[in-house]
Amino acid sequence: MKSKPAVISFSGGKDSALLLHFYLWLYNKNIISHSPTIYHLDHSIRDNAEQESQILKYIGSLAPNSIFKKKNVPKFANKTKLSLEEAGRVLRFRDLEKISERIGGYITTGHHAEDYLETVLLQLIRGGGWNSLRTLGVLENNRFRPLLLFREQDRKTALAKADWPVFEDESNHSSQYLRNRIRSELLPILLKEGADPDKIFHNFHDSDTPRRGIANRKVNEDEIRTVSRRILEEEPASVCKQILDLHLKSLSLHPLNSQFLADLLHNLDRKVSFSLENKEVWFWKSVSSDLYILPKTASYLKPFSYNSDSFFLKWNGKTKKIPKNCEPSNDGKGEKILLGGIHRDVSEILREKEIPVPVRKMLPILKREGKTVLLCLRMWDARLDDIRADDFQQD
Repeated sequence: MKSKPAVISFSGGKDSALLLHFYLWLYNKNIISHSPTIYHLDHSIRDNAEQESQILKYIGSLAPNSIFKKKNVPKFANKTKLSLEEAGRVLRFRDLEKISERIGGYITTGHHAEDYLETVLLQLIRGGGWNSLRTLGVLENNRFRPLLLFREQDRKTALAKADWPVFEDESNHSSQYLRNRIRSELLPILLKEGADPDKIFHNFHDSDTPRRGIANRKVNEDEIRTVSRRILEEEPASVCKQILDLHLKSLSLHPLNSQFLADLLHNLDRKVSFSLENKEVWFWKSVSSDLYILPKTASYLKPFSYNSDSFFLKWNGKTKKIPKNCEPSNDGKGEKILLGGIHRDVSEILREKEIPVPVRKMLPILKREGKTVLLCLRMWDARLDDIRADDFQQD
């Protein structure tokens, strides 16, 4: 996060103001590399032109990168049959995702532990299940919520000492909205009875906080994860998501969204060989293998290099000296290799060895006079033996 630019979703309220000033402090102390981009959306819910003008002037004075949008949220809500709250959220995140993608950054919001408790109650009232308790993670799908890492008492202390302006949205106090009724009527009762939002949040998000001793562990981008097909075929979707997200987190990758997870589980249920990809990772499985998770940044998904003077072939972090009469290639499609007097399809052999499809396209093979004579399987997995043609000749 230190080296990527942040896009702050700024509503004008006290928590988004705290988030904004926290990021400005991080930037001024050279803790982060980029001045934050500030995004604000005027929802056009009421005639509040004067306050919106003040917000625009205020954020413009704090950072050079400010983006102000005005959209007719009531009209969009009516068209899509969404609540005003949900319609505003959809329009905000459409903009935020476009901005973050354009600048190569991430979205950050001012959600905190009491917001989490509100959201859980809201979703449970609406019939939510187990996933309701796992909502609002610290980092999800390129969205970062740093205030969830602070204790509620620390957040409230910082707000009490704050001297910056706050632009409250009048709709936040309207009893017309269920979330507001939860915040103003139900939540105070729970807090009075001893409910601890911090503890409740961490009970269901313990994996969001690194254990001592591994916070600074360097992730090897070439690491491969495999997940038991039996677990994925037998466990409910919510458990599968937790397992997959933990594996992705160990590779510093983002959690799966619900649609991608549904596609993945659908393919698993069909019990067929398949490959699926998103922006960060390949998922591959043969009919009988476990599920492979392959980060797209890994060196085994990049072309090999070859020095024709020294005859050294490099790929996947490994080096191999090849015979002088051979040339490396990574196009095994349609190729055959002579084994036991029979010309066998290279692609068939790679399937039998359960080499993931994305890797097959990069796996080095050696040719002599245009014929495939060696499959460099050990450069992919040291537990496998290279496959040599009957007429392979070592120097």
